[in-house]
Amino acid sequence: MLPNLDQITGFEHRFARAQATDVVELPWGFALLQNDFPLSHFHNRIVVTVRATAAEVLATADDVLGGAGRAHRYVTVDDDALGASLAPEFVAAGYSHAVVAAMVHSGAPVEPGSQPVRAVSLETLRPAVIRDWRVALPDATDEVLGQLADRVALGAKGADLTLLAAYDGDEIAAHAELYVDRAASLAQFESLVTHPDFRGRGHGAALVRSALRRAKEARCALSFLTADAQDWTYGWYQRLGYTDVSRSHHFNRS
Repeated sequence: MLPNLDQITGFEHRFARAQATDVVELPWGFALLQNDFPLSHFHNRIVVTVRATAAEVLATADDVLGGAGRAHRYVTVDDDALGASLAPEFVAAGYSHAVVAAMVHSGAPVEPGSQPVRAVSLETLRPAVIRDWRVALPDATDEVLGQLADRVALGAKGADLTLLAAYDGDEIAAHAELYVDRAASLAQFESLVTHPDFRGRGHGAALVRSALRRAKEARCALSFLTADAQDWTYGWYQRLGYTDVSRSHHFNRS
């Protein structure tokens, strides 16, 4: 039986709104602004929840994000069919396009990993987050990298946040975030990154297993994550027991 998708979408919306400094209500969705982290695309975006035309969404992105001084444009479309129908016009307007799958864990028992995983503070994790963003965005400024690291703290505004780190000796090899909404009996695992020097050693799987055990201990009935449906990690998560239950479309222009 598929989970209640409204439960996942509802959490994602509450979670996003809780982290914003300003929320602009729109006839077909809402806009998020985070004035402390203006360089974070995810925290400064347009969310389309019901049918809208590409022309009105594109114009609103310019008005709201541009009006707030944001150089980027980021639009999330919740509905799979609507997002696919809008994609050609967004791409023609210079946006990149990604399809993101919401994946729910089967609930099967999870064996502990052999690699040590610890819950850590942002102060402890921050150097590793900046290190790994520097690999992904080699041309990014120190200001951008700093905001990408420090924005992690915003997650605690919308859910119980646990920062997880997998160690290789004394060094953080991989890290991820676990969000728990106890009232909704739901947990989300996100932002898994393994540094290239430590890939292929099981650190990522150890983080997934640790997060699933922690979610179970918090009595969460549903554990989910999101993954790029066109990335290799999508199949990897499937092998770890996750099933694709819905898809959203993300359009970005830097």
